[in-house]
Amino acid sequence: MKFAISFFFSISAFATPINVLHENIEEDANIYKTILEKDYFVPSELIQIKQTRNCEEVKKKGKLDMCLKNNGDLIVVSVDREFINDSLKVFQAP
Repeated sequence: MKFAISFFFSISAFATPINVLHENIEEDANIYKTILEKDYFVPSELIQIKQTRNCEEVKKKGKLDMCLKNNGDLIVVSVDREFINDSLKVFQAP
């Protein structure tokens, strides 16, 4: 999965921002941003941190959206698995 995410965001033609939303704890959202940058090699300009009132009210927006609740739970709001699978077809044997 680590490779899939790093490959997914390394193609600049398909690069869309990762939204890391938080209800009130921006410091913790920055920790997740750092993890995406260092462990998954996602460029920092592709990671957006935004505040929201309630994670449950967030609608599907992009290729990968996550929301950090006040209690510390991280919720994946949306993930475009079809796009990830299509992107990885490049590595299939002929």
